[in-house]
Amino acid sequence: MAEKPHKHRHLRAAAATVAGIVALVALLFFPPVDRGLGGLFAMSADGATIANYPHWLRQQSARHHWGYAEYPDIPSCLENAIISVEDKRFFFHGGVDPFAAARAIVEDAQNDHVDHGGSTITLQLARMILHVPRQQPSPLAELASQLRVMRGALIVEHDFSKQQILELYLNGVYLGRHAIGVTAAARAYFHTPLQQLDQAQCIYMAGLPNDPTRFGADPSGIRAMARYHHVIATMQRNGYLTGEQAVALADQHLFPELSEN
Repeated sequence: MAEKPHKHRHLRAAAATVAGIVALVALLFFPPVDRGLGGLFAMSADGATIANYPHWLRQQSARHHWGYAEYPDIPSCLENAIISVEDKRFFFHGGVDPFAAARAIVEDAQNDHVDHGGSTITLQLARMILHVPRQQPSPLAELASQLRVMRGALIVEHDFSKQQILELYLNGVYLGRHAIGVTAAARAYFHTPLQQLDQAQCIYMAGLPNDPTRFGADPSGIRAMARYHHVIATMQRNGYLTGEQAVALADQHLFPELSEN
């Protein structure tokens, strides 16, 4: 007879676990729910930091002469490329992409020596704003940092439109060669204004956030060009490029006279 209460406790624990999973799935799959929860989190200290970020970023851009691109001035080819390679469901999730996260968990379980991604543009922006390091001293610290970044992403989705999120991300991300933001990177890599980038140059720049320090050290090197070709292949797979366009872009010579300064 003593077994029944024990079984009931297990059933209640299992039911609570299932309910928690269902609640989490609902949170991840329905952006309005995400944004509502983000509104609650926005009352925290992190919320104040995120709310002030656009003003802070503009100040820093002016102070350091990085240049700041308003969303309408960002080339559509760059927007398409960055969304395709970094976060193809950007316009459909509420900050966390459950499909990408689930895929990353499965792949990490199969090979825990490789970072399979799963981060969204919103998560990357939240990490940038809150200055949360990627490397943590312990698994517990890593979990805490991931939860803080996820909470920050919900606040970002609550506070800003998708267009504003893209604008803030592309103006604040480090892209190598001492360039913060796409305006500075267009000058550093191609010696041209952002609005005058051609499609191949946009695609190349979309690959830079993956490893900006290494790519910036050798922009025309094997690793950087392999990343460029990876972005092309990803855009073709996601429907942004035809096969003919992909072949033509793959044959582009991007750095015939690259300055080493």
